[in-house]
Amino acid sequence: MAVGKQIGEFSFKSTSFTYSAAGTVQGNFEGSVKGEGLTGPVLGTLTAVGAPGATSGTCSWVGTAYLDKDEELHGQAEGTWESLGGHRWRVRGVNLLSDGRTIASDGEIDLATRSYSGKLYEWS
Repeated sequence: MAVGKQIGEFSFKSTSFTYSAAGTVQGNFEGSVKGEGLTGPVLGTLTAVGAPGATSGTCSWVGTAYLDKDEELHGQAEGTWESLGGHRWRVRGVNLLSDGRTIASDGEIDLATRSYSGKLYEWS
């Protein structure tokens, strides 16, 4: 599978974080997505897994975009995260959408601004 052209972008703010002693972190986010058939507000949860002190690991996303025309688009993703230093993390994933599409995401979480933003790409 290959990443194709950019089809959208997203911008989220965290509403909360939950940590476990085992190293799992869950972040709840809200914001918006803009792109090809993807425009609207979004609510979702990112779960990052790694041993305490790890600089990389796996992650998953589950969320819903509330699109124009009163439609909902649900998404689930699996991917990876890695530390960029300075309390920033790169998050990449493959997203399965409820409309049957599969897309790729590439984003960055910045703890100082409590933001998560990035781009969405075709996946073929």
